[in-house]
Amino acid sequence: MTCTLAHERTDLIIQGLPKGQGGIGRHKCVSCVYEQGLQNGKDKVLNFDLGNFILNLSNSQKGPRRHKNALEAYSLGFIHGLNGINKHAAIQEKSAIAGQMREFGLHMVAKGVVNAIFSEYGSPYSHAMSIVHVAHGFEILMKSAIVEEHPLLIFKKLLTAKTVETLTFESLIEHGQTIMYSELPERLWATTGYKMTDAEKLLFNNFGKLRNQIIHFSAPNEKELGDRTLDFVFNLIEKSIYEWWGVTILEYIQEYDDASIEYVFERLDDLHIDSKYEYTEDFELKLK
Repeated sequence: MTCTLAHERTDLIIQGLPKGQGGIGRHKCVSCVYEQGLQNGKDKVLNFDLGNFILNLSNSQKGPRRHKNALEAYSLGFIHGLNGINKHAAIQEKSAIAGQMREFGLHMVAKGVVNAIFSEYGSPYSHAMSIVHVAHGFEILMKSAIVEEHPLLIFKKLLTAKTVETLTFESLIEHGQTIMYSELPERLWATTGYKMTDAEKLLFNNFGKLRNQIIHFSAPNEKELGDRTLDFVFNLIEKSIYEWWGVTILEYIQEYDDASIEYVFERLDDLHIDSKYEYTEDFELKLK
């Protein structure tokens, strides 16, 4: 049975949740799950059979609910119900803002990988564009992880009551200035505790310099730009997003081109890059 309930407002909130196609929540209506979590949070209900509740839910893959993680939806709803409302609109919208940033960043990185694995024949400069897509996408993902702690933490300078009357995300964008790419690793560590190794910082900074060269001047005369992209994604980004949100960029790549997953694994083998995942004979991704 398909869910027929009106979830317009809830759909906006859950659209940024990570994907999760496995387990008991597969194809269930995650908006229903969020709303139950919200009510339980308000009522401080801790003893709740979530598994049985999800199993008996109606199905729904409508719009933003498609392939969303039901357990994440419940947790988000419970936290929102438990915490109540903050006076600042930007804080009220924190989870939705971070979620939208995360989804956009993940799709941007995935698009960069697709550009990187295929020949540039018929798609000139696609490997150079993969550098730009991936660097920008990871910058957004890092900022998303920081926004989950507090929206103001991605800005260089805090706004004052003299600047704006109401602190909304729109006012932050209009009047604020976010921190630079090179500053993100330290801000990320300070706000979330996630620390890059020295080797990862070097990879991050060198990739950022390559991105800057491309967007400010032109693509360098290198034959292996696509390989540089794959190295950055699967030796840094993939590790980060798995630790932050338990997701893999491979799921997002499939949305652009189902066949591309096989090519990704072929290129990773060629480059001797390991992955936590493998592609089964049934065309499914699974952890090794």
